[in-house]
Amino acid sequence: MKKIYYIYVCLGVLLLTALPAKAASEAEFGKLAKTYTLHKDGSQEMRVYKELTLFTHAAMNGLYGESFIVYNPAYQELKIHESYTRQKDGKIVKTPENAFVEVLPAAAADAPAYNGLKEMVVVHTGLELGATICLDYSVITRPGYLPGLDVYVPVEELSPVKEYICSVSVPEDKPLNYALINGKATPVVKNENGSKVVTWTLKNIPAYYPMESTPALSGNIPVILANTYPSMADALKVLKSQFTAAHEKEVMALAQKLLQGKNADEKEAVLMNYVHGLGTSRLSLSETGYRIRPATEVIRTAYGTEAEKINLLAGLLQAAGLQGEVKVAFGVKAPDNCLGLGAISQLFLDSPVIAGIQEYQPVNTLDGKKAVLEVKNKPVYETDTITVTSETGKTLAGGYRLITLPRAKTGIAMNGYGFGNTERTTNLLLPGMTDETYICIVNVPSDMQVCTPQKAKEIVNAVGKLKITVQTTEDKTEVTRSLRLNKQWITPTDYADFHRLMSEWEDSHHTTLLLKEKK
Repeated sequence: MKKIYYIYVCLGVLLLTALPAKAASEAEFGKLAKTYTLHKDGSQEMRVYKELTLFTHAAMNGLYGESFIVYNPAYQELKIHESYTRQKDGKIVKTPENAFVEVLPAAAADAPAYNGLKEMVVVHTGLELGATICLDYSVITRPGYLPGLDVYVPVEELSPVKEYICSVSVPEDKPLNYALINGKATPVVKNENGSKVVTWTLKNIPAYYPMESTPALSGNIPVILANTYPSMADALKVLKSQFTAAHEKEVMALAQKLLQGKNADEKEAVLMNYVHGLGTSRLSLSETGYRIRPATEVIRTAYGTEAEKINLLAGLLQAAGLQGEVKVAFGVKAPDNCLGLGAISQLFLDSPVIAGIQEYQPVNTLDGKKAVLEVKNKPVYETDTITVTSETGKTLAGGYRLITLPRAKTGIAMNGYGFGNTERTTNLLLPGMTDETYICIVNVPSDMQVCTPQKAKEIVNAVGKLKITVQTTEDKTEVTRSLRLNKQWITPTDYADFHRLMSEWEDSHHTTLLLKEKK
C-alpha cells in the first residue's frame, strides 16, 4: 500500500512540473517601429522595423517564417533596408536575393483590374529556436496617388511587444489630427527641420488573441490615428465623389431590365441578389488607394471590391426609386476629425449588426453627418404551443421523448457565451441589448407524463435578470423563460455575473422538456 502511495505522489509531482504557470508566447517582438512621413512634395513613406525573437517551432515554421508586404508598383516603390536573422549564438544570416519572392496578392487573384498589385514575400532564413528576425523596409508612395496622409494602426500583434514606437511626420504648414485610443501613452511632439513629428512609445504590450471581431470598439487594443484632412467630411468627400452609380446610364438601364415584370415587393430583393451574385474581390480600400472603379466597369467585368459593389447596389436601388444611401462605419470610436479613410471598417446600406452596436461604433453618411440606424434586435416576446404527438421531438430509449423548446434564431443563446471560459481579462461588446421572453405551452397526451420537475429559478445580479419557471398540470406544461441584460459592454469585473446568467440561459435542462410513456 505504501509503495502505491509513493507512486501516486511521484506521478503528481511529475504532472505539476510539466504544467507551466502560464502559457508561454510563441515569439516576442523586442522592438516594433512604424514611421509615417508626408514629404513637402506630397510623396509619402511608411517605414517598418521589427525585431522578433522566435521561441517555438510553430512560430518558426508557421506564424513568422515569412513576412508579407503589399504595394502598387505603378505608384509605389518598395525598399528593403535590411533583412537578416541573428541566430542564438550571435551569427548573422542575411536574407539571400532568392528569398525575396514577388507574387500577386491572393485578394487580387480574380480581379484583373488589380493584377498590377504586388505582394513581396520575404522568406526568413537561418531560423532556429531563439533566433531573432530583423526586417527594415519602406513603401514610398508618389505624389497624387493617396488623398492624404491617413494612419490607422491597431496594435494587435499575436505575440507580446517589449517596445512599440509609432511616429508621424508632416510639414509644419499641414494640419495634423491625431489620437491614441484605448491607451494612456502621451505622445512626444516636436518640430524638426520644418516638420511636425508626433511619436508614441508603448511598452510591454501583451499578445492579442483574436476572440472577437471588434477588439478596438471593445476597448481591448490600442489604436493610433493620424490624418491630414481638415475634417471627417473632407476625408469622406474622396469616396463620395466616386459614388456616382445612380447617374450612370448603364446602371439605370440595368435596373430597368432586372425589374421588368417585377412588383414593388420584389424589387429590392432582385437588385440585391444580382449584386450579391457578382464576384467579390477582398481588396481593402487602402490596398486600392481609396479608389473604386465606375459601376459600369463592375457590370462589364462581373466582379468588384466590396466598396465597388456597394456603389453599384446603391445606384441600382436609387434608379429604381428605392432607398439606397451609403453609410460608413468606423473601426474605432474616436474624435471625428481623427477618423480618416483608413479607419473605415465597412461601407454598407443597411446592417442590423452595426445598428446593434452603433452606440459604440461611429456611423456616418458620405456627407460626414451622423447616421442613426434602425435597431432591429428589439425585445423578443414569443408564445408557442406544442401538441405532443409521436412525431414531436426526439424519441429516446425507455419510452422517453425529448422536446426542444422554441427560441428566436437571432437570440443571444446562438452566440454560445455560456460555453466560454468562466473568467475573461478583456472587455466583451455584445451585439445588442438583450431582452427575451419565451412562453411555451406543451399539451401532453394522456399516455405520457412530464419528467422535467416543476421549478421557479431566478438570478438577479449586476448584469441582468434571468427567470425560468416550469408549471405542470394534468394535461399541459407551461415553460416561461426570460432574460434581460442591462449592459451591452461587459468588463472583466462584470464577466462572472454575465457568464452565470448565460450558462443558466443556455443550459439544456432549461431549454428542453423530458416526457415518458406511462406504464
